[in-house]
Amino acid sequence: MTMLLHHHHQRRKVILSLFVIGFFLGVTFFSHQLENNLDHQLLDTRNNALRSSSSPWSSTHSTIDDADAFKIKKVSYVTSFWAQTPGTKIHPHRREIEAALLANIYNPHIDQVVVFLDGVTADSTTNELKSSCVHFYQDMAEINRQFLQSQMDSSTNTHGVEPMSKVTCVNVITGQPTYHQMFLNALSNVVTGDIVIMANADMAFDDSISKARSLKEDVLLVLGTRGFSPDAIPIWTRQFYDIIARAENQQLKELDVDQCSTNHWSWDTWIFHKEAIQGQLQEEHFQRPNIYDEMVPFYMNENGAENAALWAVEQCPSLATTYNACDEMHSWSFHLTAKTHHSQGQTIWSRGNGGVGRNPNSVFVPKPWGGSERTKWKSPPYPPKWCKRENGCFE
Repeated sequence: MTMLLHHHHQRRKVILSLFVIGFFLGVTFFSHQLENNLDHQLLDTRNNALRSSSSPWSSTHSTIDDADAFKIKKVSYVTSFWAQTPGTKIHPHRREIEAALLANIYNPHIDQVVVFLDGVTADSTTNELKSSCVHFYQDMAEINRQFLQSQMDSSTNTHGVEPMSKVTCVNVITGQPTYHQMFLNALSNVVTGDIVIMANADMAFDDSISKARSLKEDVLLVLGTRGFSPDAIPIWTRQFYDIIARAENQQLKELDVDQCSTNHWSWDTWIFHKEAIQGQLQEEHFQRPNIYDEMVPFYMNENGAENAALWAVEQCPSLATTYNACDEMHSWSFHLTAKTHHSQGQTIWSRGNGGVGRNPNSVFVPKPWGGSERTKWKSPPYPPKWCKRENGCFE
């Protein structure tokens, strides 16, 4: 009898062991399938030609400790960059943009950096990409290596997280995104943050961008750049420019205009909650008549484009107001080289009510320009210092 009980006990142990092994194998398989499903998730935009590429260093990591992840909202920085054509000379401004990107990658207050790489081309016979995110990753890895070689310590690291693990690059084979497409890109699933900072690629942010985490959900922020001034820009931020961009061109000027102090009608940065505008943007709001009275989209860097885009975004019913918060949150312009607009081509717009002077046509995107009844000014946006007034911008 004792022997039978012993054998019965042994058999139960074997069965239990097999069950435990099977359970963990099942969990492992399920996790692997889940990762595969996430890895193959398509970018949710209207552009079916958009191709996504994950960072070769690893998947995106947050700079926030896991224990605090449920308390603190994550921040994603989104921008557009042009692919470098193989065999062509590198424009000096490209180095400035790469320096700005690296500064934002190392910024501990930004959890993810998403680059939509436009102008990606494919070989007509093999269909292989000639210049793509693969090349972008390689270039940024080399620039990061140069930067690290200049550092005597690791004080620039982002809370122990490998900085390049924060980077996600997306191949865009249809050319430069329109303003509307850029907002759709920022709202896509590839952008994992709760709060989005969308800006020109040559904008670099300092520690003041930390306030983005506490942005109120019904507030839209824009930032006019503080320009580039040796006396004003923090040394931690400026070092990226001096090491990456100025090293190749010592003749660069020292100053760029502080738009925050001189022109509240111009901005290069947008900050918003994804959920606040998700599914509310209307494509027709991002279109204006050209000289042939055709409704066509406008692009970043066109004159008046940011004002027209503000009007379009402010049509979202969930937004309460707009602030230019450039006196509280600083963006620095890494653009001291000659101005060059990477664009689809300058549209000649119908002057309508947005033209300038007597010319029946205009290089300015026509009105309506930013602002709405909600801003009280009826023009964009609240002046910088108003961010602290009334109910303010931040929680």
